[in-house]
Amino acid sequence: MFEKLIPVIKKANNIAIFSHSSPDGDAMGSSYGMKLILTEIGKNAEVFLQENPDVPAESLMIKGDNTGLEIKDCDLLIAMDSGDSERLGKYEEVFLSHANTMAIDHHVTHKEYAKLTVVEDISSTCELVVRFANELGVKINKEIANNLYIGLVTDTGNFKYSCITGDTLRAAAGLIDTGVNYSEISKILFETKSKEYYALLKTALEKLKFYHDGKTAVLFLSTEDYTAAGIDESEAVGIVNIPSSIEGVEVGVFIRSRGEREYKVSLRSNRYVNVAELASKLGGGGHERASGYSVKDKTVHEAEIQVVEELEKSYDGIKWNNKCI
Repeated sequence: MFEKLIPVIKKANNIAIFSHSSPDGDAMGSSYGMKLILTEIGKNAEVFLQENPDVPAESLMIKGDNTGLEIKDCDLLIAMDSGDSERLGKYEEVFLSHANTMAIDHHVTHKEYAKLTVVEDISSTCELVVRFANELGVKINKEIANNLYIGLVTDTGNFKYSCITGDTLRAAAGLIDTGVNYSEISKILFETKSKEYYALLKTALEKLKFYHDGKTAVLFLSTEDYTAAGIDESEAVGIVNIPSSIEGVEVGVFIRSRGEREYKVSLRSNRYVNVAELASKLGGGGHERASGYSVKDKTVHEAEIQVVEELEKSYDGIKWNNKCI
């Protein structure tokens, strides 16, 4: 799978690693896991992390030594878990202008932008990095495993999502066998919430809207909502799953501000709707059950109506309890 990438990596000396904007557990886990793997084979590697990372996940990352590398000194750039170049944010231009680039990703809607690309439709980019380490011949130690396990467990919803296969569980078992404290990781990532989080949750529950006879739940949280609750968005990433967690809801829509008349829309589906297709139609992408896209030059009401109308088209012909809508 990585036969074209490995020779290029072996020839490189200084390697810069990037992930998508507002990096989650999989983006950071695959990036820092890759850094530690490359260090094992004698490479100078550094992760250039973007702003607003998932705070609980970042707190658990083992980042390795600070190499002091600068991007201009790197002879290879690697993008992890980024489905298109725009998600590289402030690093997009420098990445696209570099002569030696590669991307490793698991998003089925991946739009190629690197010189070399490996994309596999599996649970997480971290599961893909486990395969990479095996092909490279690097034994995964406890530190590497810690980072990869975080990405694997977050992108599978603590092993609840339909993206899981037997290979996913076997990869997780191998990581656990290195001594990873999986119970502590799960407790911090999925069970421990601050008082401020619950203040925001209270606001979220009050602002929920329902469409299509309860099949669609929409939640918009503004910057002011986060400020009032006293919490940063990076500390409340679990809020995105609230709309789709409600009984009877097929698609949950979470909208949050990204600037003046600019919004990020996240989609989560439970059973019938391929939200990757919907997101791709609106300029984004992702996975069958979890995708997203950006909206510019619209009001939040316009963004909401747009996705509601598109979902109505997606629902057309689906049998709900032997009834079609």
